[in-house]
Amino acid sequence: MDQPAHLYVGASAQDAAEQAAEAVEQAAHVWEVAEISEGTLTLNVMEGETVTVKEISEISVPMGMTAKDNYEHTADGSESCEAEGEKTIYDLDGNEVTVPTNPEKLAAIYGPSYEALVVLGQEDRIVVCSDVQKENFPWAQKVFSRLNTLPCLDNVHSSVNIEELMTYSPDLVFSFNRPNELEQLAAMDICAIAGTTTTSLEEVPSQLLFYAHAVGNGAVEKAEEYETYFNEKLSYIQEKTKNLSDSDKPSVYYCGIDLLTTYGSYSDIPELIEVAGGNAVMSELKAGNHSQIDYEQLATWNPDYIFIDHGGISDGESVEQLRQEAYSDSNYSKIAAVSEKKVYLTPSGVFYWDMGLQKILLLEYVAKTIHPELFGDLDMVNEVQTFYEKFYDYKLTNAQAQKILERQDP
Repeated sequence: MDQPAHLYVGASAQDAAEQAAEAVEQAAHVWEVAEISEGTLTLNVMEGETVTVKEISEISVPMGMTAKDNYEHTADGSESCEAEGEKTIYDLDGNEVTVPTNPEKLAAIYGPSYEALVVLGQEDRIVVCSDVQKENFPWAQKVFSRLNTLPCLDNVHSSVNIEELMTYSPDLVFSFNRPNELEQLAAMDICAIAGTTTTSLEEVPSQLLFYAHAVGNGAVEKAEEYETYFNEKLSYIQEKTKNLSDSDKPSVYYCGIDLLTTYGSYSDIPELIEVAGGNAVMSELKAGNHSQIDYEQLATWNPDYIFIDHGGISDGESVEQLRQEAYSDSNYSKIAAVSEKKVYLTPSGVFYWDMGLQKILLLEYVAKTIHPELFGDLDMVNEVQTFYEKFYDYKLTNAQAQKILERQDP
């Protein structure tokens, strides 16, 4: 029998068992479902003139799930994958991705991937990283235990030197989503996971679960811990802002790289602003991260608050320079956020808050900034300290957490 069962990223063993049961029921009459319990699917082999035990091929099941029949045959997902040396997982779009069963050497090339692997408890398996993770983030150098000792590839934002990458013999590469580079890796039989930007808040923990299933080695449990934390903080913010009237929601503009580069509806930043209790002026813009607008559009939006992220990329202006530019340029002085001195520099820490796993901290930070009275009980210093200890295993002092919030180096 070859009948597919459709699963979402991060599906539990019980979910897998239930979907597999549906597939069995829709397939040819070889098995029938006897029981589904705690991720175990029990099947009865159906007797008939042409069906015998010997004619039934080996059962294949997803990782984390067990199937057994009434002839005491058992199939365990993890065992069957290990025997073949590869496993199939599914990305956020439901596409199949084949990766090694137990990749020992990881290449963290895509920007957010190093942080993700740390959170998943896999930093000791990273054999090479990229320059952006090391040079752009002094806090990452301080917090991540191996970052300063690892070799790194240069200029990865432009292109990745595949030949140099291969000298580290990676089993699995977390790469940029560039077709030419992915094709080169595939031609060398190197498995790669292409980086993607999340388009909704719910995709943030789902993306981490996808990475976790790729690397294995206890990572799924770590990802589930993050998901629980993320959802708890998200619910806390939603509960506070859900009854705000439209008139109580200030207009918010979020920019990165420069003042006229923003995040449209294909990004999760507009949703983040809305959940935080703001009105995202960019929400109708049909674009993704770092999309260009002109001054006239910004002036028309006339936001009450402006948040600046990402400055300094590719030798561009720093976020401090960008804010100073807004305050000193007479054109920008006509915008409410500028005239009222409500232009804020978003924290970064070990990575950009708009892209990595600190995005939940960004949600709290924006909510606290635009609704200080509503979130009077939210202590951002404590939130940053808790996050860093829980997910990076690093204890920050109050002063260090405050520096991160003020976008200062260690």
